[in-house]
Amino acid sequence: MKVTHLILGALLLLGAQLDAKQIFNVKTIEVKKVLEGSAKEFYGYTKANEESVKEVSLRYDAFIETLYVNKSFTSVKKGEPLAKLYSQEIYTAELELINALRIKSDSMVQSITQKLKLLGVDEKTIQKIIADKNVPESITIVSPYSGIVTQKAVNQGAFVPKGMKLYEISDYTNLWLIVKVYEKDLDFVKRAQSADIFFDMNSKPYKAKIDFIYPKVDPQTKSVDVRLVIDNKDLEIYENAFAKARFGTAKREYLALPKSAVMTKGAKTSVFVKGEFEGEYEPREIEAKRLNNDTFEIISGLKEGDVVVSNALFMFDADAQNNGGAMQ
Repeated sequence: MKVTHLILGALLLLGAQLDAKQIFNVKTIEVKKVLEGSAKEFYGYTKANEESVKEVSLRYDAFIETLYVNKSFTSVKKGEPLAKLYSQEIYTAELELINALRIKSDSMVQSITQKLKLLGVDEKTIQKIIADKNVPESITIVSPYSGIVTQKAVNQGAFVPKGMKLYEISDYTNLWLIVKVYEKDLDFVKRAQSADIFFDMNSKPYKAKIDFIYPKVDPQTKSVDVRLVIDNKDLEIYENAFAKARFGTAKREYLALPKSAVMTKGAKTSVFVKGEFEGEYEPREIEAKRLNNDTFEIISGLKEGDVVVSNALFMFDADAQNNGGAMQ
């Protein structure tokens, strides 16, 4: 019986057997169980955690006399002086506090103290005025947060109306990593939940968990943004840093064959299995799933220890040549 080079389906239906003695360099491989997980890599970039971005603004009009933090990307700590300024509203309220102390009106002292707190004057400054019974013409504002000054919005000598932003302060001790994941890989990433992160700017690997999956597909790249959170306590990673994220699923046991041993023709997947007699191999349709560029997972049709031809395409081509390229 001759077998055509083009129609594998006919081979499978007729159950044709091939004589291995007529074909050179036929090599075989056993179907084996493997214990491993799958891994896929994607790329992304870091950005500031939006939850950690804070603003410093005033609840009163003021003139900036001195900026102690006069450059962007300066590190500041909570309670550290930011600027010295003059505010008529604050100065008047402080004078009222001194007057209330002089007439020993506890209710007025309590009321004016609360007013100053609501205007944003810190407790340390208020207690100093009460202790010294003296009102300074200028007031020093301190940072309510620790972090990096990512934006300085005013200059020394400027008039600042209430509500205007003076500084933007970001906490870089944790960063967002936005990874581009193709639609077809989204289910795999959801199952993985976490990833190993690698940066060009730092050789140390990082671990990160999925924080959010954006419900939007980029029509150009057919990808979805997946957000992870990076622990960056040592501030070794910068904003906008390029990163590679390797997602991996938990290890599991399954039957596997290399890609070369498996033939796909349309919706059918087949292998050449060692026959009953020496030197004979027969095609067999199986159910298999491609895991990556090199490996198929065997779902059904084979068991552990079965012997198949390691190069199915070579086997099929050789048979076609030996039979004149046609089926009779």
